Amino acid sequence: MRFDLTLALADRPGQLLKALEPIAKNGGNIISIIHEREKPAEGFVPVSLVVDFPSKWNLRKTIEDLKSLGVAIVKSEEIVELKRLTLIVIGRMGIKRLIESKLENVRITSFEVSAPTTKEACVKLDLEVPTESVDAVMDELKKVSKEENAILISPV
Repeated sequence: MRFDLTLALADRPGQLLKALEPIAKNGGNIISIIHEREKPAEGFVPVSLVVDFPSKWNLRKTIEDLKSLGVAIVKSEEIVELKRLTLIVIGRMGIKRLIESKLENVRITSFEVSAPTTKEACVKLDLEVPTESVDAVMDELKKVSKEENAILISPV
């Protein structure tokens, strides 16, 4: 699980090393560090890290350890990786039916509906889906399309 952490470190030698030890001890794998030495504020330097942890528990333990060392946590949030999908639905299924299906954590970023010359409408959907949910989302969309006698064209 990837997390974005911003720490406020005292502007003294050795503070970054001190903050990195609990991260390593709790299974964190550092992806990137931005150490903004040119932006000190009241004796503190902001340090932004992207860290992979095996679980949220490892992150919580790291935060406890950092706080016990006197390190201030400015920000701590999970980074959810998204996949963009473009789908085409052909048939008389309304967009409302798609939206009301069990599509959790899915964001429709755009959609286009063609002016049908026949009874079959064509809808193009652009979605943002958490990477780990792509298969479940596609299964649900296939199910809804089948129930509505629509054709789903997708890259997955």
